[in-house]
Amino acid sequence: MANAPKSIRVVENTTVAGTRHVPAMAAIAEGYGKGDRLSLVRDAANPHDGWAVEVRDGADRRIGYVSCECNEFVARLIDGGKSVEGRLTDKEQIGSWTRLVMEVVLND
Repeated sequence: MANAPKSIRVVENTTVAGTRHVPAMAAIAEGYGKGDRLSLVRDAANPHDGWAVEVRDGADRRIGYVSCECNEFVARLIDGGKSVEGRLTDKEQIGSWTRLVMEVVLND
């Protein structure tokens, strides 16, 4: 198919930052599965990080942020008008911490 939309993985694996601050995150994450799409939304007005990018689930809940190891890159793509999204690659409960891992893809 010549006109099929393409996705390019631009970040292979990154842990979603800030999940510890989401009330009932463990219960929410029980409904997540590998491959679930996550919206990435710029938060340029964030007072703590000018490159902040929110990670939102299918119910449009903010579940964290793109980690600082790659958020500038992702923010620049979004600021440039590119379509990017996260896709859940792994989840794990470690004590009270819900660790969510995602890849970031650039869509056609």
